[in-house]
Amino acid sequence: MTETDKKRLFYSLSDYLKERFGQKVRKVTVDAGFTCPNRDGLKGTDGCIYCNVDSFVMASESDISCQVRERTAKLRTQGIERFIVYFQSYSNTYADIETIRRRVELALVDEGIVSIYIGTRPDVIDAEKLAYFAELNKKYEVMLEYGLQSANDNTLRVINRGHSAADFAEAVRLTKSFRIKTCAHIIFGLPGDTREDMMRSVDLCVGLGVDSIKFHHLHVVRNTPLAEMYYAGRVDLLSEQAYIEILAEAIGRMKPDMVVSRLVGDAAQGTLIAPMWPEDKSGFTRKLTAYMEEKGIWQGCRIVHSV
Repeated sequence: MTETDKKRLFYSLSDYLKERFGQKVRKVTVDAGFTCPNRDGLKGTDGCIYCNVDSFVMASESDISCQVRERTAKLRTQGIERFIVYFQSYSNTYADIETIRRRVELALVDEGIVSIYIGTRPDVIDAEKLAYFAELNKKYEVMLEYGLQSANDNTLRVINRGHSAADFAEAVRLTKSFRIKTCAHIIFGLPGDTREDMMRSVDLCVGLGVDSIKFHHLHVVRNTPLAEMYYAGRVDLLSEQAYIEILAEAIGRMKPDMVVSRLVGDAAQGTLIAPMWPEDKSGFTRKLTAYMEEKGIWQGCRIVHSV
């Protein structure tokens, strides 16, 4: 790594997008009306323990194009001309291929769209769906975002995730065989996860060749099984400083060309019980970079991975 790379400390999504497209690119989030196998009864009805299923209100297909047009129009008033359509809500490959195709193409209504990001689970993807995304990938940059959360299968059972780390690994390998980029979601501070488990989650992603990672800290939100556990004293949440130290170590284990797509998560307004940090994301980033500079940590300085 060069001295310039060290000064950057980590390769952010904004850095990547500027290099890839030569200008500012912003996400346009879309609720395409998909559900989740952990909600509809296939694998469960209660969802993951941190998920407030009572707050889920799925959009209809007729809303998809309108969502994109409204949000791109607003961004254009801010001088943004290039967009990522981000299918964020629920599991956006949990349907038959024709439903997926129809809903995705309803969103592709703006000439400024350059990328399509698909948030989903590793257990609801297959070769037929990936073949469709590979066709889209010829015109748009497609990214499949898979929720891993933890590489510890015991932790995945505790949080009622409904899939295994092996499912995640297989989904990433299959997606890479279609030359489609992948992003992993990891939550630090899950019940039962040790610091070593958290690092193993990162190492798994690095070893598999995942293109980017979104890091989240565990939130306790209202009307969830996790909230009940928290009030019963069965959940120990990370402090902001502890999370910064874990996150810095995680970034150090990432290859320099992997994208750090998110540093810290957030909860829907009015739903958060704990923790009440960070006060703001820019302040959190300053604290993280100050810690990394103090400890001499930069992305790629501590790579140790296995699959």
